Amino acid sequence: MLKSIIVDDDLMARQSIKTLCDKNPDIQCEKIFADAIEAIDFLGKSPVDLIFLDIEMPEMSGLEMLEKLPTIPQVIFITSNKEYAFEAYEYDVTDFLKKPVLMPRFNKAISKAVERQEKLIEISDSSAASEVYVKSDGKLVRLSYESILYFENVGDYVKVITENGNHIIHGTLKGIDSRLRHPRFIKIHRSFIINLEHVIDIEDNSVLIEKKVIPISRAHRSILMERLNIL
Repeated sequence: MLKSIIVDDDLMARQSIKTLCDKNPDIQCEKIFADAIEAIDFLGKSPVDLIFLDIEMPEMSGLEMLEKLPTIPQVIFITSNKEYAFEAYEYDVTDFLKKPVLMPRFNKAISKAVERQEKLIEISDSSAASEVYVKSDGKLVRLSYESILYFENVGDYVKVITENGNHIIHGTLKGIDSRLRHPRFIKIHRSFIINLEHVIDIEDNSVLIEKKVIPISRAHRSILMERLNIL
């Protein structure tokens, strides 16, 4: 069962989504919020699997709320305005529901969330974890962190490049980055997460891992430099 919260400034919408949650056995509503600021405080103490999130809210929009979360769980946007759909999907959201939300469409979104939860990389909450499971070619494959060279975003898929071969998984790099909690991994470009243990050398705008030259974006360069042990 997925743990969730509802964040919407519209009372009727909050009540409607809560009723739909109560009728679906795969979802449990932990808390309901009328504004994003209170929701952020709650999530800092009590992580959840899924957020039902309105986009248009007075003090802080749903999109602004996601920018402030250090770790983004699955998100189902619920709004009366479809014009935000494209921008919303930039945040790797699970689904986008238009108000008023009906039960069949709601159940379809929850099924998608459950399926996605199963497909995403399974990673221990402990940074001491030493391995990860990825779903590739219909089976779960165990990979040691040490063997992973880098992750590369390719359209709707992510390539996991390892010392022993490559794997293709369904998802986005943003989704993996929000769940990959280990100090050896760092995002250096919108299309790449690298394993610092495999870096051979670094130039101004790129790193070399084995024979692969990987670009460093300007936005991520300072973060990378902070993580390096430079004499």
